[in-house]
Formats: sequence, C-alpha cells, structure tokens
Amino acid sequence: MKLIRKTNRGFTLVEILVGVGILAMLAAGMWVAVGSYQNKKLVKKAETEIQLLEAAMNEYRTDHGGLLPFGRGDEESSNILYCALSLDYDNDGEPDDDNGVRVPYCPTFNIIRNPKAAEQGEGIPVLRVSIRTKEKGRRKVLVVIDPWGKPYRYRLGCEAEDDKGKTGEGVNADFDIFSQGPDGQGDSTTRSAENEDNVSNIKFL
Repeated sequence: MKLIRKTNRGFTLVEILVGVGILAMLAAGMWVAVGSYQNKKLVKKAETEIQLLEAAMNEYRTDHGGLLPFGRGDEESSNILYCALSLDYDNDGEPDDDNGVRVPYCPTFNIIRNPKAAEQGEGIPVLRVSIRTKEKGRRKVLVVIDPWGKPYRYRLGCEAEDDKGKTGEGVNADFDIFSQGPDGQGDSTTRSAENEDNVSNIKFL
C-alpha cells in the first residue's frame, strides 16, 4: 500500500513580490485614467465658463460704445473682470448703479467662501481673496474662479481701447479671457500656443 504525501507548498517571496508589483501597476493605471477623465471634465467646464464670460463681455462692450475695461492679464485682472460683468464696483457682492443699469452682464456669478466649493456650486464661482492691486496696494477683492480654484485672467485686446483711450496688449483684437490651467502656472503673456495648459478664448492665427 502506497502512502500519498500531501505537500502544502506556499508562495515564495519572489512570487509574492511579482504579484504585488502587478497589482501596483494596475492601480497606478487606474489612478492615471481617473485623473485624466476628471481633468478633461474640468477643462470642458472652463471652456464653457469662458464662453459665458466672453458673451457677457461682448454685451458690456455694446452698452459702453465699444469701449472695454483695461486689464493686463495679471492677478488684479480677475477683479476687473468681475466688477465689469457684475456691476459690483465696490466689491460688496451686489450690483451698483451703472448709468441706470443694474442688471449684471453675467448673472450666473456665485459668491462662495471656499475654492473647493467651486466644483459643487452652480454658476461661475466668485471668491474673496487678498491680491496686490496697482492703485491701492494689497486688499481683499472678489475674483472669478476657474474649475481648479485659481482666478480667471482678463486682458484688453491689441486693437481695443478703454475709456481713457489706452490700447491693450492682448492676443485677440478685442480681449482675452483665460485660465492658467490645471497647474495654475500657465503663461499669461505668450502670443503663441506654446503652453498647452492654458484654457482661453484666444484665437491663434
């Protein structure tokens, strides 16, 4: 009579390490895929919001005889964008009287307290932040926030004028409205499409 010997052979250390490595690669791939999908959604949201801001600014220009507010595309320009389109020149969150006009050009602004709430809230988020302004130094003002929690930028166009006859330095003839993208480091002065992080209404010829 033969005895059958049972062998309870476990996994070797090498086999365990290989298995862990495979799982890690799968998890990393999933993480990249989810991140890419989320970023595409935010880029699409930024594009939609910029279209709304562009339409509102065109309406502003029509009501002001073709003149536009002056903006350099710097940190302060987001407050200039907000003030023009909301008619809230004193930054109290309510439209002021602008030659008898009290209906904001962009009625979808939503004042929030935290940039993380921008994704959940409706409308284009507006946040009160401390920025350095050219005339009054550092002060707290309302700025228009992109889907990544950073201020949208506004720049007067290269063929447009403000109410003082000053011409802008924008890429477009009329005005530029742009987000500095997911990393918040987009090149705000470029006249070419070299920085692909930017999301804008800029039309490169």
